[in-house]
Amino acid sequence: MDLSIGEAARLTGLPVKTIRYYSDIGLVPEAWRTDAGYRRFDSAGLARLELVRTLRELGIDLASIRLIAQTRTSLEAVARAHAEAIDLQIHRLTLRRSVLRAIARNGAHPEEVQRMTAFARASADEANRMMEAFLAAVFADHEDDPFAARMRAALPVLPPEPSETQIDAWIELAALVEDPTFRGRVREMVVAGQGRRSSSVPDEPDAAAQAANQAVAERGVEAVHRGITPGSPEGVAIVDELVGRFSSAEGRNDDAPYRFELAERLATFSDRRVERYWQLIGAINGWPAQPSIVPAYEWFVAALRSS
Repeated sequence: MDLSIGEAARLTGLPVKTIRYYSDIGLVPEAWRTDAGYRRFDSAGLARLELVRTLRELGIDLASIRLIAQTRTSLEAVARAHAEAIDLQIHRLTLRRSVLRAIARNGAHPEEVQRMTAFARASADEANRMMEAFLAAVFADHEDDPFAARMRAALPVLPPEPSETQIDAWIELAALVEDPTFRGRVREMVVAGQGRRSSSVPDEPDAAAQAANQAVAERGVEAVHRGITPGSPEGVAIVDELVGRFSSAEGRNDDAPYRFELAERLATFSDRRVERYWQLIGAINGWPAQPSIVPAYEWFVAALRSS
């Protein structure tokens, strides 16, 4: 086979200028030149041009192609490395697309867009540093708090190919843990919990206390679902039943001071944003979705304060 550069261009679909460049850098040397200096290519040169074109279409750089051509590395190794690079690029593009869709759905201020984009680009190590900074601020001087161990054991881990739901949760979580008011609220709960433990309240509730909390969740959810107002006769009956369970579990009298104390305690340890934190962690880590129970506790607290 004896081809001119124009014929090689027609057969490979490469521009003449590109073939000339490949030839000049020694990537696809011509077979010979005419007396007038025109390049001629044989079948081996044509095959090399087609290979280079294919590898370039796959995004492989010229330096790697040169190594393949010089047989200093295998095509398999180069293909594997570039496939991994493409995987990373797809991951980044998926994150970028999700950020754009989140902005389109919800709108965002310029500084929020910058934060969302930066977090979407964050590596796993950077995300972990952000979460550790949040936990360090919340549990400062309370590192031995059992709640700290629970939160550290449940850090978010975004999978290599996250869903849009997981990415949305990832972005929302970043905003939440960097919010000073949220950090302050969690810190308030930590300090309050430490205070209760230091006042001889057991670290882990016994079976009766757990049953009382479960009853609040169940009856409170029912009351909210049925639209029962806290101060109604039916609401009062539910509150009396639940307070009876709590006071019995804690060995206390069901009186006005106890009801006030119980309401304040439940209000301190019930927060929709804290519940949202765990929902976001669960969404990112692929845990089964859990129903919201904070509205049930809010209903119970309102009922206690109106009783």
